[in-house]
Amino acid sequence: MEYLGSAMIALAILLVVVIAAFSFEQTNPLDPWLRLIQSYATSRAPSQVSYVDQDIRFGTKSGSLKSLAIAAKFDATIDDFGFWITYKGPLPDEVPDTVKIPGTHVRFLAQKGSEFVFDLYAKPPVKVGLRGELGSTLMERCQPSAS
Repeated sequence: MEYLGSAMIALAILLVVVIAAFSFEQTNPLDPWLRLIQSYATSRAPSQVSYVDQDIRFGTKSGSLKSLAIAAKFDATIDDFGFWITYKGPLPDEVPDTVKIPGTHVRFLAQKGSEFVFDLYAKPPVKVGLRGELGSTLMERCQPSAS
């Protein structure tokens, strides 16, 4: 009888481990970029690149911000048409490297230390963290103008 209790405990532990293993979904580090590509991919390029070799961190609405890849760099431009981002790292051949996000689809969320956090409307939304002049300039553009 005492073996039956131990066997039930071992079976319960095994069942929990199996369920956890099958329910764990490994995330693709490029997932935020792929979501932006679905909505905003462009084969065009901005007429001028204003911010070269930027460190941009990406995340989900509820997740923390992370780099897409080790040493991933981006060129960015803010113009009258919106926010352009060009990924300068290796991508699969079929994945575009430039997105053009309309200014109306960018929302400033918060400043955390030296990082400015924005929501980019995609399905689901993508959160980005920008530093320095790029972050402060985009934040100013996102503020409603006083008329």
